[in-house]
Amino acid sequence: MLMWDRIGNKCKHLVLSNNKSIMITWLPIASGILAVCFWGVSFVAIKIALPQMRLETMIFLRQLLGTLTVAIIVGLRGEWQIPSRGNLPRIFLTSFVGIVLHQWLQAQGMLTTTAIVSSWLSALAPILIACMSWIWLREQFVAVQAVWLLLAGLGAVLVVSGSWQGLFQGRFGGIGTVLVLSSAIVWALYSIMLKTLMYQSNLGMTTLNILMLGLLMLTPLFVYSGGWKDFSTISYSGWISVVILGVGSTGLASILYNYSLKHMSGTLVASLQYPEPLITVVVASVLLQEIFSFSMLIGGSLILFGIWRVQSADVHTQH
Repeated sequence: MLMWDRIGNKCKHLVLSNNKSIMITWLPIASGILAVCFWGVSFVAIKIALPQMRLETMIFLRQLLGTLTVAIIVGLRGEWQIPSRGNLPRIFLTSFVGIVLHQWLQAQGMLTTTAIVSSWLSALAPILIACMSWIWLREQFVAVQAVWLLLAGLGAVLVVSGSWQGLFQGRFGGIGTVLVLSSAIVWALYSIMLKTLMYQSNLGMTTLNILMLGLLMLTPLFVYSGGWKDFSTISYSGWISVVILGVGSTGLASILYNYSLKHMSGTLVASLQYPEPLITVVVASVLLQEIFSFSMLIGGSLILFGIWRVQSADVHTQH
């Protein structure tokens, strides 16, 4: 077996067997990175779509397209399978947390904050996952990790303050930043719930069941708000954004992320989210002309550095 120094030693990247087959298990890593790319773009797509439609309309269309995308993939792979009755309550709760609650908090928060700030706050998810794993899964958590948690937290406060002056004056953003940060907490909880489901379930059908239940829960909100009335006023760019959100960031990204989560440790999957805010910064600067200030650069760097150190400490404790 051939081991690589960094990521390789966590995933057993290259396996040689009797000179007949070579299995490169970098596929889960590639899947996770591609999912992160979709999510990085999704913050910009949300900012483009929201002014053109009700929040309920955007979330419903996103979920509808995502569910159809995963259903097609599952159908082509012949993975149709009815979930066990014992798993249904867990699937339902996971769907509510990861689909309904997370998407509503994120979209509602982004009505009043920028794509760049939202992405940096969402980047805190790996640290939140580490904290929740320590609390609920009894995973190891060493004292030095608390230092890096505080450092990443300082970076997040600096990002939402917008400047050093805002930080010292106690301006920590409005309700939008609170909602986006709450969505990151919810996403971390969803990831832990999903990880436990993936241990004993079919990947494709579990993903489809979660998305389908989410769609069923969102449909009454869409109907009650009269969301279909927005269809005639959505521009070309709005529809493109919805397709990116539905097919890419919900459908394909769900399959890719869940595949990574099933075949890799939660710690490593979480670390793959590092590039997400960087992708958002580039796309938002070009398409939305959002300003990426020097203080945001410092704050974002503190977030990424803190996350990296927490993950590194976690890896060392496991060895």
